[in-house]
Amino acid sequence: MAPLSSTELGDWEELVYRFRDLAENFHLHGLLFQHLELCERRAWFHMNRIDYAHLDERMRLGAVSHEIHRPRDHSVTGLIGVAPDRIDWEYRKVIEAKGSAGAREAVSMQTRFYALLLMAATGQRWSAANEIIGGRKQLPVAIERHHIQDMVDMAEQLAVLAESNLAPPASKKAVCKSCSYRYLCGFE
Repeated sequence: MAPLSSTELGDWEELVYRFRDLAENFHLHGLLFQHLELCERRAWFHMNRIDYAHLDERMRLGAVSHEIHRPRDHSVTGLIGVAPDRIDWEYRKVIEAKGSAGAREAVSMQTRFYALLLMAATGQRWSAANEIIGGRKQLPVAIERHHIQDMVDMAEQLAVLAESNLAPPASKKAVCKSCSYRYLCGFE
């Protein structure tokens, strides 16, 4: 039987700290995990600061809607690499606001990223939710050991991607129709 952990993280502790170390060492942030879940090429573009969101009408409208409906919680100011829309410090819950419930698993990766870094910083378990803008509906984001392992695997994949000078090859996916990077893949 394994000894009990000195933190509330229990058997998550080693994975949470491994994730934190990868995020810090490779300067990873939450949105990269959302991008990677959707498309490796998209993540590479974002990582290399190649962005066409300003040319995409849907992205521009989404940014305005986000600012109007849910201004950023000022309690997150100063948290390096952690920029969720809101943190409920009392209930240890991180909340990310989104325009719709589309690409739910990809959005959950971003929200889970914030929760894992807060776990590493506090030594306590956190919960996470995605909130749909324009309503009060919160969709819980599952965090179990296998989700944390998936995030570590993604962080390792992003670390390899960060070392690459070439974008991964383009491949047609369902998300391409609404992707702001589609202009760079030849699908527009």
